[in-house]
Amino acid sequence: MNTGKQGEEVVAQWLTSRGGKILHHRWRWKRGEIDLIAIESDTLLFIEVKTRNRSNWDADGLLAITPQKQATIVRSAELFLLKHSHLAEYPCRFDVAIVRHQPINREIVGTPLHIVADLNSGEHLLLLDYLANAFDGT
Repeated sequence: MNTGKQGEEVVAQWLTSRGGKILHHRWRWKRGEIDLIAIESDTLLFIEVKTRNRSNWDADGLLAITPQKQATIVRSAELFLLKHSHLAEYPCRFDVAIVRHQPINREIVGTPLHIVADLNSGEHLLLLDYLANAFDGT
C-alpha cells in the first residue's frame, strides 16, 4: 500500500471512531480527486489528506494546499454533488488532515490525534492535525 493511501486509512479510522461515516475513498474524475468523503454530525466532509515523512519541505503538507489545489477540490466536490444529488442538502465542509509516517523507534513529538503502528514496515502513522473548515468552498 502506498504512503498516501496509508494516511487516508488512518484518517478514515479516526473519523469512524468518532462516529463519522466514510462514503468514498479517493473519489475521482478526469480533472481532480477527493481523498475522503464522509458524513459526520450531519455535515458532508470533503477531506484532503497529506501524508509526509518526518523531514519534509512543505510543513507536513500544509504548503501543498495551494489556492489552485483548493479550487480543484471545490470543483470536484461540486461535480460529486451533481452526481449524488441526494447529498446536496447537507451542509458541506472542506477539511485537511496531516499525517506523518516515521520509524517506530523514533520518538513521537507532540500528541497525535491518532496513531497506527504498522509492524510489517516498522513505522508509525501519526494523525498530527485535523483542520476542520480549512478553506471555503466559494
